Amino acid sequence: MPLPAPFDRFLLGPRADAFLLGPGATILVTVVLLSMQALGGQPAIAAGTAALWLAWIFVGPHYAATYRRAYASLDVVRAHPWVTLAAPPVLLAGAFAALRDPGGFGLFYFAAYVVWAGYHYSGQSLGLAMLYPLRQGARLDPVEKRLIAAPLYLSWILSLVGLLRLSGKARNPAYDFVRGAYAGPPLPAWVPPVGLGVLGASLVCIAIVARRRARRGVPLPWPTFAVLSAQLLWFAIGLYQPFLNIRLVPIFHSLQYLGFTSWHACRGQDAGRLRRLAWYALPTLLLGLAIYPGSFNFFNRGLRYQEILVMSATVATFLNLHHFLLDGRVWRMRERPVVESMM
Repeated sequence: MPLPAPFDRFLLGPRADAFLLGPGATILVTVVLLSMQALGGQPAIAAGTAALWLAWIFVGPHYAATYRRAYASLDVVRAHPWVTLAAPPVLLAGAFAALRDPGGFGLFYFAAYVVWAGYHYSGQSLGLAMLYPLRQGARLDPVEKRLIAAPLYLSWILSLVGLLRLSGKARNPAYDFVRGAYAGPPLPAWVPPVGLGVLGASLVCIAIVARRRARRGVPLPWPTFAVLSAQLLWFAIGLYQPFLNIRLVPIFHSLQYLGFTSWHACRGQDAGRLRRLAWYALPTLLLGLAIYPGSFNFFNRGLRYQEILVMSATVATFLNLHHFLLDGRVWRMRERPVVESMM
């Protein structure tokens, strides 16, 4: 029986896919910045500053990439009117209600974002993991998809457990509000290792999929393993390294998203690819810098500290909730136009 041909349907290339979509950037940046933090003093301050700049450069544009995908085409708007047209005013009304009552309705508004964030990250990782078998010509069947999804969504639950373990500053004011609402006893010391044990056991699901596909002669492409390992590192190590969980995971998630969306926008013939990439990247960067929640801090002068926290939490929640809704619709792998565009 001849051996199956090696996988060669990469997005950006084997090295770029491993670095941007897989664990490469996660490992490199985390090791460098955590090492700087361990030194203390000026290196630790520089590590925090570097994380802030990376967030500014990548996180805002990843929101902008979603808005470009959703609103740059009337066909997409017509296909998804609920999330493109109806959702913004509803979420905006929720934002005003949260501003008026941050300790009541606002807490539920912020909690929706905090709980949904890890689920959204898991959905992106699952979509990327499914993309490579799709391009291989042997897409995951429903059972395989559920098995691949299991460790991803378990790691999301683990990230929520990690939020209760934080003793310092959370990711942003919305996270601070939600974490501060928990007045229960400290999390028992045995919970994180047990959670990691359950997550480790769930990797059997990946082994089952790999074995099934190997028997059919369509081995699971290695970039799928790379994508899965990236998120598992985020939330497993993040359970014990708050700096990774708080500052860096959104950056790595955004880097993944921008790598994928830039490929999707610029794929095709080599001729003019650099021009298409520039036309895609520059407006996305500028729009991203404008809508990044941190940018709104320039308008907080003259407000009391508590008012600034509530305003920041509300802006971050509105932007992220709309981003989650849009992403869940405009990249649906069940829709033929989306699937065909990725082939």
